[in-house]
Amino acid sequence: MEQDYYTIAFDFDGIHYDGRVTPEIKPHHDAPSSWHVVLNEVFFGYLSKQGEHWNVSEQRPHELVQAVGKQVAMHSKAAAN
Repeated sequence: MEQDYYTIAFDFDGIHYDGRVTPEIKPHHDAPSSWHVVLNEVFFGYLSKQGEHWNVSEQRPHELVQAVGKQVAMHSKAAAN
């Protein structure tokens, strides 16, 4: 059975982040439309990709959002496109 989430770990701006990412897949779709992200045990937001840029449902620093998106893209074929 496929795991419904995966973990990420990275450093950004002098802070180490450990996180869980859960793909949100809408019915009748094969690829995730967004990713539920928790970093350091705090809800980060729902991450989505538009073109080459990542967006998040919560107010977060733009550079950190892009760093999280890069981590998601490394784990998800759907996000890499």
